[in-house]
Amino acid sequence: GRVFLYRSSDCGRTWSGPEFLTSGPLDDRDAGIIVDSDGSLLLNYFTSIAFFEHDLYVYPHIRHLTKLWEPLEEKITLAELKREHGFFMKRSTDGKNWSDKFRVPVNNVHGPMLLNDGTLFWIGKEQNPSFCSESRMGKNLIAAKSTDHGNTWETISTIPVPPGQKPELWHEAHSVQAADGTIIIQFRNHNVEETVDLFTWQCESADGGCTWTTPHPITYGFPSHLLKLADGRLLMSYSVRKEPFGIRVRFSNDNGKTWENEIILTDDAPNWDVGYPSTAELPDGSLFTLWYENRDELAQLRYLCWKI
Repeated sequence: GRVFLYRSSDCGRTWSGPEFLTSGPLDDRDAGIIVDSDGSLLLNYFTSIAFFEHDLYVYPHIRHLTKLWEPLEEKITLAELKREHGFFMKRSTDGKNWSDKFRVPVNNVHGPMLLNDGTLFWIGKEQNPSFCSESRMGKNLIAAKSTDHGNTWETISTIPVPPGQKPELWHEAHSVQAADGTIIIQFRNHNVEETVDLFTWQCESADGGCTWTTPHPITYGFPSHLLKLADGRLLMSYSVRKEPFGIRVRFSNDNGKTWENEIILTDDAPNWDVGYPSTAELPDGSLFTLWYENRDELAQLRYLCWKI
């Protein structure tokens, strides 16, 4: 895995790139990017050693990559694994030049978000203390904040676990702060037997992320990306991995208490391997949603500009 950046200066009509950002000796993946309150860009990603398991017959269609992975395994030392495995962030103050990577204590696929007061808030997996774990994802979902533009982070809470739930099966969380100050988080819940039963769950905080309501299910689909629109409504974007495969959205008009009926953005994905949408609001009020699909054994980026 490697991380690249694409740019558009005309609201997504045309694109330049790719621009290379990072590629370490491990698998760099699941990059997120946000604009901080000072205008700088913050890039987050994590590294994985899942490719060490290439001899397991989980994904037969990529078994041929064994010849590429084995030389990498021969080169990696324990010291390098300890240094390179984990959660990382990079910063750019001009959109062109990037800092060296630095460690962060939490990870999700979309990164942190800005609270109404400009504080950075991040909900995601804690880091596993063992640097030999596959992705270094720990057991719990935790909340962290930064008041110095991401240079340092303070863990402020852990998401409560309802009876019968295993938090190690909660993944890919995201958060948003509603107009009334409530922080809403949603996450992908794997406490089920079948993929078709995977739901997005939600909980809320009224005190800046220090305490949380009990998590509860919202809808089938995962993982969710949350966005507060200029008019105060909330938008959740997510993928559906049962037929018809594609991308869906829901709106909330009451600060995340309830969500309106599902709106289908696309239903033409050729198979279940589709998802991770994120949405941005453009200056004219239209919405831009980006996601990936596996088409003809290739992961492809697709996007849609749309209005309600």
